[in-house]
Amino acid sequence: MKILKVIHGFPPDYMAGSEVYSFILTKELNKQGINTSVFTRVENEFDKPYKIYEEVFNNINIYRINKPQKDYCYEDKFYDEKIEKIFTEHLKNIKPDLIHFGHLSHLSINLAKIAKTFNLPLVFTIHDFWLFCVKGQMLNKEGKICPKPSIEACLKCSNYPTNKKQVKKSFKLMEELRESIDIFISPSRFLQNFFIENGVDKEKIIYQKYGFETKKIKEKKFILQENKKLRFAFMGRLIPSKGIKILSEAFKSLPEEKLEIYGNIGSNKRFLEAKNIIFKGKYNNNNINAVLENIDILIVPSIWYENSPLVIQEALLAGVIVLTSELGGMAELIQDGVNGFTFKANDTSDLIAVIKKLSQNPKLCTKLDKKRKSSVASIEDDVKKLKKIYKELVCKHQKE
Repeated sequence: MKILKVIHGFPPDYMAGSEVYSFILTKELNKQGINTSVFTRVENEFDKPYKIYEEVFNNINIYRINKPQKDYCYEDKFYDEKIEKIFTEHLKNIKPDLIHFGHLSHLSINLAKIAKTFNLPLVFTIHDFWLFCVKGQMLNKEGKICPKPSIEACLKCSNYPTNKKQVKKSFKLMEELRESIDIFISPSRFLQNFFIENGVDKEKIIYQKYGFETKKIKEKKFILQENKKLRFAFMGRLIPSKGIKILSEAFKSLPEEKLEIYGNIGSNKRFLEAKNIIFKGKYNNNNINAVLENIDILIVPSIWYENSPLVIQEALLAGVIVLTSELGGMAELIQDGVNGFTFKANDTSDLIAVIKKLSQNPKLCTKLDKKRKSSVASIEDDVKKLKKIYKELVCKHQKE
């Protein structure tokens, strides 16, 4: 069986959650005998647009399209005729049995329609809300949660120049895309329910957790030492929707506590830093054990309905305590006082209160479920389930 994985970015060029998961997944699929290659993009400003790079990375065959332009208009977020033509030719050349989509932002929503002209079964792992929201996070211009996707709401809060006709067109094509997918895979119940509530047939959307290389992450025990301060940290993308401002404000109000931030930050650093907030810089997921080793409590303060953050599950595997917003997939992964701690999303005062509570009574951390690690799925089991889905879909399409 030959599978084509399509994702808007892939390591080593992109290392956010969806890209890292896609890499782990593709590696394991090949390891378990499923011939899987990748179709993706890269942004190389030093080469001509739409140049094709055929590469092998960690024994994975990768077909990268160069798309270096940065300033997108509304339509550029959804369509790209040149990528569509390249994708069509690629399908003719490699003749896959099934396509597994991960994300189509920066590529083209029409890739699913093109795949259907080849009569290929389609699987789509949902990583965010992009199939309903141009920004993918269901946040409006004020950074508040959008109650429901609509043409009017998207027209009002789009970051890109647009008009009602363009938004209406994208909504129609997104609906057609959703209808063309044979099976959606949602790593959270929250996202699964959101898609069902917004018109996706419940029979074709499966809840299935992300799989992790569980043996790769070293587990450590939380050791309570007298007069030792708890080590708080953040790991991930340093963007507003991740709740970085709230986090910074909280620790600026707690000068006796220290926060380390692992992630890439630019010139905005000066607006966030303080004497007790230390920026440790970008980290590579391959070196995640070295980062987690220096953390007692990982804070995940996102203000949007995060799907199923990899960083939370990596922390659980490592025995690191998690303090997270009580929203979406984050609240599914962490139950307050059971396997971690939560606070009210977008509420600096509540975050401060929880940090104080833990600092003043760190014994609370020793009372958490000792089997937190067991709640995280392995990539081996994830792929085992996916192989079954693939085979059933391929067989079904061959009979039709």
